[in-house]
Amino acid sequence: MDRIRVLHGMLVAALTALLAFVAVPASAAAPSLGPPSVTTLTTDGRTALTYTGYMNGESFQQDGITTFDDWQYTAWWDQDGYVNLARRAVTANSWQTVRLTDYRTTSTDSHNTISIGISGQDGTIHLSFDMHNSALKYRKSIAGMATSPSTADWSAASFGAVSNSLAGQRLSQATYPRFFRSPDGVLQMSIRTGASGSGDLVLFEYRNGAWTYLGEFLNGTDADNNAYLFGIEYDDTGLDDSDLLHATWTVRETPNASTNHDIYYAYSKDQGRTWRDNDGNVVATTGSDPLIADDSGLRVVDIGQNRGLMNQESQVVDSAGNVHVLASHMPPSSSNDGDFDNARRKSVLVHYWRDKPSKEWNRQVLTYTGVMTRADIGVDSGDNLYIASGNSATRRLSVYTASQSSGWTDWAIRYTSSVEYYSDPLLDHTRLAVHDVVSVFAPRYG
Repeated sequence: MDRIRVLHGMLVAALTALLAFVAVPASAAAPSLGPPSVTTLTTDGRTALTYTGYMNGESFQQDGITTFDDWQYTAWWDQDGYVNLARRAVTANSWQTVRLTDYRTTSTDSHNTISIGISGQDGTIHLSFDMHNSALKYRKSIAGMATSPSTADWSAASFGAVSNSLAGQRLSQATYPRFFRSPDGVLQMSIRTGASGSGDLVLFEYRNGAWTYLGEFLNGTDADNNAYLFGIEYDDTGLDDSDLLHATWTVRETPNASTNHDIYYAYSKDQGRTWRDNDGNVVATTGSDPLIADDSGLRVVDIGQNRGLMNQESQVVDSAGNVHVLASHMPPSSSNDGDFDNARRKSVLVHYWRDKPSKEWNRQVLTYTGVMTRADIGVDSGDNLYIASGNSATRRLSVYTASQSSGWTDWAIRYTSSVEYYSDPLLDHTRLAVHDVVSVFAPRYG
């Protein structure tokens, strides 16, 4: 384990499946997994391959699968271009699916995924979808859909029309909607405005049944670059007299992925109004004085350009408030390679984490690789860690685990699929954290 000081300065995947494993924690070893159960969600998923992935299953879907009040929700595009939203009680095997046919995509762009948000205040279900440097697409359900699932009308009629504006903001160049919910139930969403190599991140908030635009919180356009989030989410430790909102990102200087570099970090104690650096100093205000994407005072891990660093892999926060980032790039011993595809073939998964008491960032280089596929990291109720990882070369899905008691140094492979999957597998982070079940959304290949 290395300790890092803070630095200042057309292929067909016709079946989309859900794999679920019961985690078996151990006191002094990486958790094992029970045998998986596999549920087929659809045999008619969107199948075009673009940007090395599918529209169903990309790491930046926050969330593509999620659990709320013991009901699980997921969404996908079908071959006809319609959004399908499904739910089930966590104790059930069968899914109830709503097909929303009033909006149809013509895109096959794998950026144009579907993200799901759920308000803990009024039980509305929110969807944002079909965007890559294009107009905002957003819709929501009636109140009570998620808080009263047994009595709510689970049908297309319960969802409002598609909107291109939110809180009076008409975003014409939007990508990467990410929903995240604070411990008090308030739902928020970040969206990138602009383009690869030159973009900003803006923040919206859904409170008391209405959206508010909080403003730009992360600026890249002034320096002609953009931030790619590993994740943005709350902890609910109750420490520091607040629930902290954590964001980590890498910066890209141009549309060429070889210019991805470094890991940056900031957190908020007031639901994204103001932002603090790793040491706790207030350094930015949303709307008037946003975070600067490549501010050296926010850089916590040095990773140079031409290292095959993949953007938007994964982040999770454990119950102690430690922030875990899963990245992939070439090992430290490898020489720079400006050909991104070549660099990715040499890249491995790397686990970075911030120890909350000391504020120090740590690193462990793993031996696992996904080539062009990104992996997802999650945490269970005992703060053990899990990685769901695909591999674009072998098209196999694997699950790795590490124990909290080892300081997450005892990573072990616990499952590798016999059938082929493709694109980025998605973990249901809530179900893992609450129920100790590893639930993975993954498109089948072929």
